Amino acid sequence: MNRENYLSDLFSQLHFRGVEETRCGEIISEVEAHLEESGENPEEAFGTARQYAERMAVFAEKKTSTLADDEYLQRTFRATAFDEVDILFKVGQEGWELTGVGPYALYCRRPLISEQTYHWEYMRRTGVNGSKILREMEAAGWMPCGQWVVFHYFKRKVQTLDLLKKSKEG
Repeated sequence: MNRENYLSDLFSQLHFRGVEETRCGEIISEVEAHLEESGENPEEAFGTARQYAERMAVFAEKKTSTLADDEYLQRTFRATAFDEVDILFKVGQEGWELTGVGPYALYCRRPLISEQTYHWEYMRRTGVNGSKILREMEAAGWMPCGQWVVFHYFKRKVQTLDLLKKSKEG
């Protein structure tokens, strides 16, 4: 399948699964940018449009808060595959919640009201079998929060005491 047909099919598949139109556009842009940079075949990079839409819809369904979007500060942290784990550790301590990933970008939010801020812990798993990774991580208490090609991102709330203990050990 050529790139244009793949992107069109992906948009339809995402929309069919109830992903908001704005988020559909963001996903299409991320996929298109990756394909442009890498020169890869879309189905080799992401699987069929249906498979990729199913994985992305799972992430879109996972909500961690009942606050409205305008009750959050939004921030994009620039990162690469080499430094993003360290960046996520730091911003998680500061209360930033990862909501999505893209090329060189970590999309995060934090409640405007500091009493509603949590500390977050993140884990990145690498693999082509996203369904298996998702099952394993959810069984261990992690929530999916993004996926980029073979990188799968997960988060969970951390008790402040646990976070301080980890930073002293590390």
